[in-house]
Amino acid sequence: MKWIISPLDREFEKTDFDCNESRLNDYLKKYASQNQKKGYSLTFVATEPESKKVVGYYSVSASSIEFANLPESIKKGLPKYPAPVMLIGQLAVDKTSRGRGLGRVLLMHALNKAIRLSEEIAIFAVRVDAIDERSREFYLKYGFVPLQDSPLSLLLPVRTIIQSRVNPDRD
Repeated sequence: MKWIISPLDREFEKTDFDCNESRLNDYLKKYASQNQKKGYSLTFVATEPESKKVVGYYSVSASSIEFANLPESIKKGLPKYPAPVMLIGQLAVDKTSRGRGLGRVLLMHALNKAIRLSEEIAIFAVRVDAIDERSREFYLKYGFVPLQDSPLSLLLPVRTIIQSRVNPDRD
């Protein structure tokens, strides 16, 4: 299945979005547009061709990770101050689109965005805060590593993303 991923705007139908997680549903329906207008995050939505119904989304913003919280395997040779990161604040797939690879497509889209952004501004890694253990396992499959301070907070260095040549159409 091919999806169209676009920046969130008013034309998209998000009222029926349901990923079975109220916090992620509420973010899309109540806060994503507000946060975007205020410059706090950007949200990208997935739709099927010829449709405006949101079947998945992710949001991103700038953030940092304290040096002390970086995984030991990554710390060597880094300056001892906060590392600049792109935060994937939310990533969710509507329950009607589960099991079709959309979560992976959204993640790959976000990681490719991190590569492009890293050519313009320093981004050391991409950070995610998994909502639960199942989500954590999803990110671990793609090479994310846990931070020192929280097993549900993970990161993936941009250099690792570049080396893997992330491609949303690749299996």
